[in-house]
Amino acid sequence: MKNTYTRTPFINDLSKANVIIYITEGCKYAAKSIDDLGEERVVEYNGGLKSWDVVEGGPEAKEIEAHTDGSCIDEFHEYLVLHFTDGSEATFRNSHVDMHFR
Repeated sequence: MKNTYTRTPFINDLSKANVIIYITEGCKYAAKSIDDLGEERVVEYNGGLKSWDVVEGGPEAKEIEAHTDGSCIDEFHEYLVLHFTDGSEATFRNSHVDMHFR
């Protein structure tokens, strides 16, 4: 199943928003403590976001997984896909990320 979002309750124009993605080594669903998450990396996008999808299993997840070498497959087959105004995309394992806006 894929859900697509084009705004937030507080941000109508995503193209002007700053997006911060916190990526953890460990799975956020399996972590019993903050230490279980392991190393954290941060990726920031300053403007240009058009929409994002949360893909949870199904044919959409299988399509994403078919384009990997196998090392990037999410344990729960969940993916966060960012779509940018320039036509580019970024895909993350949803079980390993948190997305924030400012």
